[in-house]
Amino acid sequence: MTTAAPAYEWALPLGSASVYPVGRRTLRAPFILVGSSGSRVHDAAALTAEVDHGEYSFRNALHEAGYDLILVHPMTSDTLDGTAYSSLQQAILRTIAEKGDHHPLTICGIGRGALLTRYALAKLEITRIDHQVRNYLSYSSTEPTNSQTTELAKVGHWPILPRKVEIITTDDNYRWTPGEFDDAIIGAAPAGKPLFTSDLGTRIITQL
Repeated sequence: MTTAAPAYEWALPLGSASVYPVGRRTLRAPFILVGSSGSRVHDAAALTAEVDHGEYSFRNALHEAGYDLILVHPMTSDTLDGTAYSSLQQAILRTIAEKGDHHPLTICGIGRGALLTRYALAKLEITRIDHQVRNYLSYSSTEPTNSQTTELAKVGHWPILPRKVEIITTDDNYRWTPGEFDDAIIGAAPAGKPLFTSDLGTRIITQL
C-alpha cells in the first residue's frame, strides 16, 4: 500500500504533525497519535508506514468510523518538560482550535510518546488549560527515568480528567489489574508484527 499524503502539516517547536481530516479540511472528531523516538516508530516515515500498513490501515479504519487522524511525529527529547511538552501542547491546542464542533479528543501515545502524553495532559490540567481529551490511550509506554519521575511528580503523576486506557500485549503471562488505568485493550503488537492489526484497531475504535 502507498501511504496517503496528509491534507496539511503543522510545524511544531520540536518536530511536526501530519493532519488527515475525513474528507474535509475542518477537524471534527480528532484522534491524535503521538510517536516516540528510540522505538519502532522512530521517525515520521516509520510512524506513517505503521498507521497505513499494507496489511491493515488504521488511518482508513479511523476515517471509516468518522475520526480524523493527527500524527504527531516522534520527538527526540529525554525530558518531558521544555520543548517536547511545548510541541505536544501546541498540537493539542491547535486541534481544539481547528475542530468544527465540541467533539472531545482522543490521544494515543506510543512508547516514550505515551509518557510524554501522560505528562502533557497532567500539566495542562494543573495549569487549568482545557485539553478536551476524553480518552488517553497508553501503548507500550516506557518506564520513566528518575528525572522523568520527578517531572511527573510536579504535575501530580497522572491526568485526572480523561479515561485512561492501557494497550497491552497478548502474552498469556501478562495479567492486567486495575491501578492507574481505568481499562485495558488487549492486542499490543509483539516484535515483528504491524503496530496496528485489524483486531486491535477494531477494539480501539469501538471504545472511543
